Amino acid sequence: MIRKGSDYIESISKNPPVTYYEGEVVSDVVNHPAFRIPVKTVASYYDLHWKVDGLRVYNRDVGEETSISLVRPRSKEDLLKLGEGLVKIYEFYRGFFGRSPDYMNLWTMVFFAHAEDYFGKHFGSRFMENAMEIYRESTRKDHFYTHAIVAPMYDRSRPPSQWEDPYIQIGITEERPEGVVVRGAAMICTAGPYAEMLWYLPNMRRDSDPRYALYFSIPTTTKGVRFIARRGFQPREGGEFEYPISSRWDEADAILVLDNVLVPWDRIIFFKKPELIEDLMWHTVGLRGWFNWHFMIQHYTRLKFLAGLAMTITEAAGTSTFINVQEKIGEILLYVALNEAALYGSVARAQELPNIVRPDPYISISASHFNMKAVPRANEILRLISAGSSIPIPAGAKDFTNPEERAYLEKYMAMKGFDALERVKTFNLLWDVIGSEVGMRYEQYDRFSRGDPTIRWAQTYTEVFRDRRNEFVKLVKEILDQMPNPKA
Repeated sequence: MIRKGSDYIESISKNPPVTYYEGEVVSDVVNHPAFRIPVKTVASYYDLHWKVDGLRVYNRDVGEETSISLVRPRSKEDLLKLGEGLVKIYEFYRGFFGRSPDYMNLWTMVFFAHAEDYFGKHFGSRFMENAMEIYRESTRKDHFYTHAIVAPMYDRSRPPSQWEDPYIQIGITEERPEGVVVRGAAMICTAGPYAEMLWYLPNMRRDSDPRYALYFSIPTTTKGVRFIARRGFQPREGGEFEYPISSRWDEADAILVLDNVLVPWDRIIFFKKPELIEDLMWHTVGLRGWFNWHFMIQHYTRLKFLAGLAMTITEAAGTSTFINVQEKIGEILLYVALNEAALYGSVARAQELPNIVRPDPYISISASHFNMKAVPRANEILRLISAGSSIPIPAGAKDFTNPEERAYLEKYMAMKGFDALERVKTFNLLWDVIGSEVGMRYEQYDRFSRGDPTIRWAQTYTEVFRDRRNEFVKLVKEILDQMPNPKA
């Protein structure tokens, strides 16, 4: 079943998660000022499947149409269609709104593809069936999943099991015949207040204590699940005119709290074997390659949008002929081209496994890690090439309703390529990208959503390309071996 936006609205309206906002439990998440924009955007995601070709696809694994984000690629052609389908979704978002339903759909599909060779092999038939049934449930109900991974930042100098309270990070407190009881919190759960389902998948590298080794899927309305939302960045009454990005693609972030939550056994796929995390992330399942491929696609579409914004403002101002400006726009276009090459290269060099075809991890991970610096750099370029012109913009749409003021605006706010109204709209868009709360939240997220960029770039050497070390070193060694040694 592929839902429509109205189906999602009805579902989240009737069954909202428990969310605290400014000291109160949110009673109406659909119309709440902090959440109504992302709720509307999620609804538009479902409707997009009925408007854009290639997003609704026959799924051989379940025998009916599903979102393309749930379809397991069995060939390079399938993988290309999946990638191009995700590009269509994120071109609609202009590369924003990263916690869209398709993101976790991809994870659920990958877990299904490896139900037998990973979950069944290492955890047994019950957990294999869980991975398969959670996937089938997702294709039937088309629910919006979000996820949580990172433990609260209590004391990064020690692992969570050594903290004064070892259950600040989510851990197992009790095992029962019907499931396990868990308690603790996760630092960032984007979209939690308006998601229907939750994947909890902790970072096992911070602490290998078995009590933390638990991956599971539960409804966000499960007893004991709580969200504490950050302050909303919703625009003031000027709305779309003043904040064209914020009013479309604001995302809400929250702290996830699990207060003695009972997780049924049939919702668990990974249990008490922390030593198997490397095989899930890097080897058999290769999850790190998959989610970085998705990030790469998001940021590829964002960079295209940022390049277009840079061209628009400089061509209107008459500065696009300046060599220093051309150099900076060219830099953004280099990032676009490299990401486009990475997208198609990752498919051309995809790993063809018996149960799934997955994008080349060397390319997808490298491109995603590169974008942790490339996207913020593109924002910086927009700040540089717009200079002070991004600041003196009238307060809002009402400035154009006063005839006397409008006459001044039309005379003094016009640019070489824009009348005053076009200029104000364009620079409102620019400011929402580079200066507003939503714009700055996205930039911070882009820098750190995959972790510390220093660690990630280092991992390109220590982990991603580790098994290709000899291939590269051999190129040097052959020359060294051919060089004559001095005679004694």
